[in-house]
Amino acid sequence: MMITDRTTLPPLSAAAWSLCYGAFGLWWAAGGAGFPYGPSDRAARMGAVLVGVPARFTGVVVAFLGLTGALVGFALAARYRHTGHGGTALRALAACLGGVLLLVVPDGRLLLALGELMVLHPERVEAAAAHQAFCAAGGALLLWAARPSGGRRHRVLGPVSARRERRFCYLAAALPLLYAGPRLLWALGWTVGLDAATTEMVTSPTGRTRELVFAGAAAAGGLLTLGLTQRWGTRIPGAVPWLGGRRVPIPLATVPAGVVALALIGAGATMWRALAGALLGSSPSEDALSAANWGAWLGNLAWLPWGIALAVAVRHYRRRRITDRREGGSGQPVSTPEVSTAVLASSFNASSDRTSRGV
Repeated sequence: MMITDRTTLPPLSAAAWSLCYGAFGLWWAAGGAGFPYGPSDRAARMGAVLVGVPARFTGVVVAFLGLTGALVGFALAARYRHTGHGGTALRALAACLGGVLLLVVPDGRLLLALGELMVLHPERVEAAAAHQAFCAAGGALLLWAARPSGGRRHRVLGPVSARRERRFCYLAAALPLLYAGPRLLWALGWTVGLDAATTEMVTSPTGRTRELVFAGAAAAGGLLTLGLTQRWGTRIPGAVPWLGGRRVPIPLATVPAGVVALALIGAGATMWRALAGALLGSSPSEDALSAANWGAWLGNLAWLPWGIALAVAVRHYRRRRITDRREGGSGQPVSTPEVSTAVLASSFNASSDRTSRGV
């Protein structure tokens, strides 16, 4: 079996990222500037987990984990090259490292940075958000390296997979409304569930504009998510000048959606951690989750399920498009009855062949 470079690209990319972040760990362990996990009231209010930890000790831990991630990446690449599949233990370790980077390191500042970029204020993006984006990218690379490879990547997509793709896509399209709805009401002046300070902030001219942009972006994102299971998400509609009828490039759909999903998962995990801590009386951000200001944070609890549903929908979309491209198909979403007919026809032909051979 011939193993292509595409098979070894994910683990080698994860190994390169791990070496880079491990070098940062050595720098922090040596007393270098820029340590991102120091004491910070802002980080605590935004739900950060790693706050006020010792720089030298944490730097050593980061360097060790970076070296571990690099060794795992190189080992996975070697196994893919020689055997066509990675070891279960290696993939599990890569997945654990990736999960820590996605669920522990980011906090609410990462998603806030995306919002500031949407309203064209890059100068408001915090350095901590840039570090978290770098860690989220590393987590995604490690999870990419941990996914199964080899023959399992070429499975035929049956009716169950088609139904699952639609369900996650519809869920990822509906959940943004739980976030967009309250912000639209705030922009219109209806501020039920907000305390005095938050009401003053969201009803100012700048605040109304920001909330309208955030609500519109969330609703537009939900609408675009529907394209993952619609024909216009595979082929550009003919009414579009110059581009009508052309296939939608796979990265054009998956890269932006994947970035948003990573940010939502990281920030959403922070919200649920903060809620659990507030219920247990141990959260450093109890004021942000106060009962008097419930309208400001209740809709944010949709971030985590929204991000997970979007990530799963993107994965199904990418797998379907790549499978159709390999098999020379149209790449269009196939309805469940058509898929079922194809599967039944394939099964009937296989049974007929076995019968004719006397099997």
